[in-house]
Amino acid sequence: MRLLGLSCTNVHKNLKILVVLLFVHVPLLSFSLDLPKPKPDSNWVKQMLDSGAVIETSNPQAAIKLYNQINQISKQINYPLGQAKALHYSGIVYSDRSNYPAALIRYRKALQIYRKLNYKRGIGACYTNMGNLYRYQSKFDSALIHYQFSIDFFKKYRQWDALALAYGNAGGIFMQMQQPEKAKLYFTPGLLYAEQAGDSSLVSRALINQGTVLIKLNKMKEAVDTYNKALKIAAKIDDYYALYLANINLADYYKQKKQYTKAIDYGQKSLTWALKLDTPYDVADIKRIIGDLYLANNNPEKAQTFYLQAISVSEKIKAPEISAAAYAALQELYAIRKDYQKAYKYQKLAQQYQDSMLGEKQLKFLNELEVKYQTAQKDKELVQKQLQLQKNQQFIVYSVGAAVIALLVALLLYLHFRHKNKAYLRQLKEVEQEKEIMVLQALMQGEEKERTRIARDLHDEVAGMLAAAKMHMNALVLQAKEIIQHKGYHQVVDLLDEATISVRKTAHNLMPEVLMQHGLDEALRRFCSNISNDKLLVVAYYSWGDFERFAPNFELSVYRIVQELLNNIIKHAQASEAMVQLTLQDHMLSITIEDNGVGFDPAKLSQKGTGMSSIKSRVHALQGKIDIDSEPGQGVSTYLEFETKPYALQPKAEEVKEKQIHLAAKTII
Repeated sequence: MRLLGLSCTNVHKNLKILVVLLFVHVPLLSFSLDLPKPKPDSNWVKQMLDSGAVIETSNPQAAIKLYNQINQISKQINYPLGQAKALHYSGIVYSDRSNYPAALIRYRKALQIYRKLNYKRGIGACYTNMGNLYRYQSKFDSALIHYQFSIDFFKKYRQWDALALAYGNAGGIFMQMQQPEKAKLYFTPGLLYAEQAGDSSLVSRALINQGTVLIKLNKMKEAVDTYNKALKIAAKIDDYYALYLANINLADYYKQKKQYTKAIDYGQKSLTWALKLDTPYDVADIKRIIGDLYLANNNPEKAQTFYLQAISVSEKIKAPEISAAAYAALQELYAIRKDYQKAYKYQKLAQQYQDSMLGEKQLKFLNELEVKYQTAQKDKELVQKQLQLQKNQQFIVYSVGAAVIALLVALLLYLHFRHKNKAYLRQLKEVEQEKEIMVLQALMQGEEKERTRIARDLHDEVAGMLAAAKMHMNALVLQAKEIIQHKGYHQVVDLLDEATISVRKTAHNLMPEVLMQHGLDEALRRFCSNISNDKLLVVAYYSWGDFERFAPNFELSVYRIVQELLNNIIKHAQASEAMVQLTLQDHMLSITIEDNGVGFDPAKLSQKGTGMSSIKSRVHALQGKIDIDSEPGQGVSTYLEFETKPYALQPKAEEVKEKQIHLAAKTII
């Protein structure tokens, strides 16, 4: 079943629809990238934004170029809303082209401006769009947080059309997780708000979502009636997207009913609308689905044609899940034809696109295919020998049978010993990793102890000596007042003040007091604020979740990692903006650090020096994960993830007792 902006077949279009519904009423304008000669003003910016929306699908590069021009001119005429919308809309185009890092950077920039302007629809739309991007990358927890925030935001300001879409997006996550009952809890209010908004397009799409839930709940007749109702509404308003979704879902329904002719008819209609939408991902997936329908209808030639077309498109846009499904279908097709050599070839190609290990059923099928292929080879040899040695026919048959049995036995033995060898190597690797982690943790603890000792010596001894020196200088004034007239006296006092400040700053960097007193969230917030500079590098900081205190060594190590990553941005990125985001949910601490700098080639990451290697070692020592994504000219996005349970602090007895008393008081009230 395909959902409104929720299935993998339409991950791009939902983003465009949300923003267009929120902002754009596109007039029929003649468009040119040559800017008009009259002096631009806010009305000119609005017209150009509408023009950009018109060409987003047909000429995305031209649309991006136009939005960049609008952004620059909006800055010049001091029109921040135009600047925010230009950034926002360009993010939509990048998302349609599957360039998610570039889209996320532009959404965050637009969100900052919307917040300053208190532009409510823009704020809510950006959160929904960012939720979509996280969802496309299978980060469902982050996606759901952003969707729920946008739901609360739109509900607070009674924006029913946007609220209907936000409910649809959130429900789609639960449909992907095979939880239709939970999805229904979001889809039902989504339909009600769409009707309340009086928007036919939203109503048709909300009905499609309802139909997918009814299918999952085995209410087939109700589902078909709901899809047909959505089709009628969409046809009246020429809503290509709703027509595409409703038709592909009806095709899936009739496939389940084994009415393949009807299913193909609906599939072809869906393809027509997808081609008009011009979203390559959807076109590729629908062609793959139509291939399945022709194969089920005993028309392998037509099926093969559509599979190859789907692969041609999916490999251009790097959609491995579609390529894997199409190759797997071609393998099945050639297996039915008993052309096991080609079937084996396509099975191997399908494997290359699969992320996870083969399951037991897939492994069994692969083994059977291998045996059939080997058997076919033996049969060829047998036919040739029969022509020459007809008298030994019975002996040859027995020999081939024995060879097949021996091959099976050898294969089973090979798999058995390979499994044992892998288990041994895995166990050995785990032991080595544990030793490595222990060594890294010991090194980190030693390093931090040395930092603490140096910080204490600087603060208590060196700073104290400098303060005493200044005190003696002040005492000299009392004994010889004429000394205050000497320039050298003031230079000495100034140098002592600067040295004292420098020593304290160095001691603070070695062992930040705010981290010890207030914890990781507040320490990073202040650090980002301290290094942020409007003229050099603006560092934005966000955090979600209820941050408790963790073990001091853990907090300090995470603080150092983020500090080092930000120092790398300052030294190497040539960036003007950076963002740090902390999220704590279900004992999982995730950190995202992004910049808009020059970026780098990930293939050359090993050549970046020992700094990044040290960061990875620290993350590894904390048993965390690190993912670095960058392209030249596209900035750097670093994602960190740590399990916090091993580092949680046990609450003191007095604190527990105080919480129990507080809870009892609330219960009485």
